[in-house]
Amino acid sequence: MKSKKINSFVGIGLVLILSIIFAGAAVANQKTLVVSSSEQRIDYGNRIFTYKGEVKATWEDIVLEADEMDVYLTEENTLKEIIARGNVKVIQKEKNRKVNGESAIYVAEDDRLIMEGQVHYQDELGNDLQAHKMTIWIKTEGP
Repeated sequence: MKSKKINSFVGIGLVLILSIIFAGAAVANQKTLVVSSSEQRIDYGNRIFTYKGEVKATWEDIVLEADEMDVYLTEENTLKEIIARGNVKVIQKEKNRKVNGESAIYVAEDDRLIMEGQVHYQDELGNDLQAHKMTIWIKTEGP
């Protein structure tokens, strides 16, 4: 039981630390990214944050869930890219949109989400789309 408490504490602590780190990214991108997972690994030299197990990332009204996720930062410590793998689900609550797939790549530079592998997209207009690969521009389309 003690080990579980320590792991939970480390996970919560990392979320708080990453909230502070990503606060710098939020200034540039106007988004604050908060991530939680069962395991975390940080490669400060390469600016890569790796998450495994019950990964949940939240920023603005978007929630991303996956089995694994890598977050890449620029040299200025702003968000560059997110790569998610395994049972990926992205929900944009405000616009009632959701998309599921096997993998996802989010590119911060142009606010683009690329979903692959049995992609299923649904939105507030009643659209229900399926594809092997789908590209979504978040600013104009939402996930």
